[in-house]
Amino acid sequence: MTEENKIIRHGLSTMYDYASTRFRNELIEARKEFDRLVPIPPADDPEMRSRLIMFSHWFLMDRYVEPDRTPADIFFHDNLISFSYEEEALYRALRISRVGIYNAMDRHDLHTASDIATGERFEFSMNENIGLQASGEILTMRFIGLDQTVFLLASYATHHYSTRDFIHERLATVSPFDRTAFSREVFALTALSIKSRKYTWVEPIKIYQGVTKL
Repeated sequence: MTEENKIIRHGLSTMYDYASTRFRNELIEARKEFDRLVPIPPADDPEMRSRLIMFSHWFLMDRYVEPDRTPADIFFHDNLISFSYEEEALYRALRISRVGIYNAMDRHDLHTASDIATGERFEFSMNENIGLQASGEILTMRFIGLDQTVFLLASYATHHYSTRDFIHERLATVSPFDRTAFSREVFALTALSIKSRKYTWVEPIKIYQGVTKL
């Protein structure tokens, strides 16, 4: 684990401890909302760990607990006076990190991502091998910009390439600047990705379109 990754994980843990104590009731409601958004897999399902990470990030950085303020926003403003320069940079970056669905690829030792919704393209650094191909993968991912470098904070799920146009059409209906609405749409599509991997005999696009009742 790189030093940057340790710092980011420690920051996330600190922020979650703060938010889960201050917003205990909101945390309970958020779990109920997320359970409806991304249904709970069986306890021994390998998706369970990824789903728990998805939830904690969504609760901290995407879901408003006050008008236009997420737990990450409130944590940042409540503790700003006590932050060191490095901590301020970290928490500022975390609170504005954004989840999305990207076409990500690995070419000539360069990791690049293109936002399906906006077309924005950028290079990024990652601390673990997530099996990117030169031809590209469609992934639900979250990035954080720190020290002029974009880091992959989390990769939650893989989408079949045939669903790309459908994903673009769905995300194009929601403003990426509406953090809560946009993240809900991203995670609703991610739930379909998880579902499509369980019903491997059905074409993924049919599951996304709701053509096949399962």
